[in-house]
Amino acid sequence: MAFRPSPPGTTANTGDVYNTNSKQILVTRDPVFVHPAIQNGVIVGFQPHAYFPLAVFCTIINPLLGPIALMFAIMSDRAFKQGDLRFADKWSQYAFFTCMVTIVASIVMYIAIGFSLSTIGVRGGHSY
Repeated sequence: MAFRPSPPGTTANTGDVYNTNSKQILVTRDPVFVHPAIQNGVIVGFQPHAYFPLAVFCTIINPLLGPIALMFAIMSDRAFKQGDLRFADKWSQYAFFTCMVTIVASIVMYIAIGFSLSTIGVRGGHSY
């Protein structure tokens, strides 16, 4: 183990533990201490659904809003691979919500475009 000088105002204990006047500070890169969702190097918990296929479908039907949902799905998958279950679930929910907004906006937009291009009158009159 290489010698590391202790930070000012602290005294070095053995290993990576430093004592200050009020508390002990543990300096480590061990994944067990980095995130509570990782125990012994294994991610504890289920991976939230990233909605990746739904995000790809939304990207196809609406190329303006769909990539946002795709980005959230990718961020959810990356967060889970890093062991951050809370953010993986958060990005997963954002991806689903963005997909739903994209689908509704696309349906409204395509109906509006269809009415504007059609020859059907919308004034309620009859044609004889």
